[in-house]
Amino acid sequence: MRLKFIQSLGTLMVLSLIFCGVAFAQSGETQAEIRYCGQWMMEEAFFNAHPEAREQATRDALRLEAETEQFMDANRDELIVIPVVFHVIHYNGPENISEAQIMSGLEVMNADFRKLNSDIDDVIDDFTDVAADIEIEFRLAQIDPSGNCHTGINRIVSPLTYIGDGDVKDLIQWPRNSYLNIWVVENANGAAGYSLYPSSVNGNQGAGNDGIVVAHDYTGNMGTSNVYRSRTLTHEVGHWINLRHTWGNSNSPGDPENCDMDDNVDDTPTTSGWTSCNVNGETCGSLDNVQNYMEYSYCGRMFTDGQRLRMRAAMNSSTAQRNQLWTPANLEETGVSLEPILCEARFSASRQTICVGDSVQFFDESFHGVSGWEWDFGDGNSAGGEAPWHTFDDAGLFDVTLTVTNGINEQSLTETSFIQVLEVGAMATPFSDSFESPELSEDWFMVDVSNDGDGWELTTVAAYTGDQSLRIHNWSNNIEFNQDLLITSSMDMSQASEIQVSYKWAYCFKGTNEDEDDTDDRLKIYASPDCGETWSLRRMHRGFTDLPSAPPHPFVFTPSGPEEWNSYTLSIPYEQFFTENFRLKFEFESRLGNNIFLDDINIEVLSPADVIEREATSGIELSVYPNPATNSASLEFATNRPYDRMTLEIVDLTGRLIWTGFSGALPLGSQRFELPVSRFAQGTYMVVLTADGRQFSERLLVK
Repeated sequence: MRLKFIQSLGTLMVLSLIFCGVAFAQSGETQAEIRYCGQWMMEEAFFNAHPEAREQATRDALRLEAETEQFMDANRDELIVIPVVFHVIHYNGPENISEAQIMSGLEVMNADFRKLNSDIDDVIDDFTDVAADIEIEFRLAQIDPSGNCHTGINRIVSPLTYIGDGDVKDLIQWPRNSYLNIWVVENANGAAGYSLYPSSVNGNQGAGNDGIVVAHDYTGNMGTSNVYRSRTLTHEVGHWINLRHTWGNSNSPGDPENCDMDDNVDDTPTTSGWTSCNVNGETCGSLDNVQNYMEYSYCGRMFTDGQRLRMRAAMNSSTAQRNQLWTPANLEETGVSLEPILCEARFSASRQTICVGDSVQFFDESFHGVSGWEWDFGDGNSAGGEAPWHTFDDAGLFDVTLTVTNGINEQSLTETSFIQVLEVGAMATPFSDSFESPELSEDWFMVDVSNDGDGWELTTVAAYTGDQSLRIHNWSNNIEFNQDLLITSSMDMSQASEIQVSYKWAYCFKGTNEDEDDTDDRLKIYASPDCGETWSLRRMHRGFTDLPSAPPHPFVFTPSGPEEWNSYTLSIPYEQFFTENFRLKFEFESRLGNNIFLDDINIEVLSPADVIEREATSGIELSVYPNPATNSASLEFATNRPYDRMTLEIVDLTGRLIWTGFSGALPLGSQRFELPVSRFAQGTYMVVLTADGRQFSERLLVK
């Protein structure tokens, strides 16, 4: 219904704000946390930051409303094509979504705007006659603003992804009169996504704020997102092309006062708004269009004819330069009206370091319009196809070449030494390294996951043994959750009955006070039975528990002597690791603490006789993980001889018995018990195992 009088944008902005952040789904995602649109909130934030823009936006809104009133969509069969560029703003986390997920977002938008969505038949009978094909299509750009061939996807590393406010747009923005800019982030300022109206960004101040910001887990229908959340971009594009929420220009769905407002569309009934999917709902005296994409019901299936007219009017208006986007000249300049342009050959692989006999899957990432593939794996073998598997039967370094064609042109790429194939048992055991050589041994591989250039390095500033150790200069790191890996080559453990790994490290908090300045940096040790295809976490030292080896330090930390080092011996007694292709991985995960040093790594293979002899003198080693624990934890240990009598108990630090888990004979082999941590209050406890009169214990921290 038409608004009976046109309210100024300034008046509308003082409507009560319900933050479009967190709610719980009532259908589709039972009890799952969902987020709503941030349009109203971010528009108000923009006007607060640029007060001079508010008055101009009010005038521009009135002018655009007048144009919309007069607009007659004479060319109803004219397809409007909009070039799109995605800017993925990430911090090396899951928000760095795949190209496939981005393309699924485009596919969902195009299906929704062309009334080709597979669920269009779900629209209830009362609204099928007004469900509209908007005849607007979105295409990924093939040419960048400089005229270069491009994927249409930019990837920018920035912590702003965790905030997702207007500042994220300053990182990168292509001209808004040539492209629809979409920024994909971890957190869209607490919303699922947001966009501003054309009238709000028409002025010079607004140009830099034009476009859509969307959370990665509300983008597309796969990967980190899902079908239920996939219509967020459809909703936000609606705002970007001048659609209001069906209840009007506010963010207060369900407010009875919304019945006095409207969205300026004739065929969307006046409604107070919905956050649930009651398709028979009536809030203002008539049946509501709950299945409209501009609702919060999360069951959108349609736009209406009136919304079609309103959006096409906006795309024909000079407001925010929308009419420049789909001119024939711009469609050619952005490449979206051209046949797919074969710009570049690219590829990736499921793994790049393997052992003899392992298989690798290769993935073509070339663009655009590839129709033929030829792979050369550097070992005398080749293959076709978009994603072939190949098995390497010889050790060595292998160049991989991909040649792609679109039927007319070819592009080729060779990646030198792309695949490294290790010999079975390439490392001799027992193995010992105190890092005294000028260069890191060839038995080690270092991986800087975050690619910040500050990973593990040899240093002479401190060592537990000799003159050198490994160090990560974590003091200067500003990337939280930064990960740096130190990985061994392959070892033959097929004759082992137990694997022992000992190591020493030095670390402290960054600051002067342990309670105020502690950080939960983590040193993790993983084992792999299959040359690194799968990894199992075997031990984690945390900043909140046993990682610190020295008091907090207000400056760059360097251990002053042996007393500022910790040591640990990790036992791996499990048969699944006794293979020819065993590998070990040390991972440091930074939470912005101080430097860490690593030294004296020893890997020993124990025979059955070694294990029996060791147990006779040293007993049983307990492993509790996770530790600290919140809801649950596991106790693991192993022995190569049976015990007649075993009890498992948990006591507090006063010795008071808290829980008894088992009492009876202890069989031979690996054992595992679940500890009922959720029953315990926060604090420190001791897990106590008594076997044939001998007692073994491990600390358990409950947080």
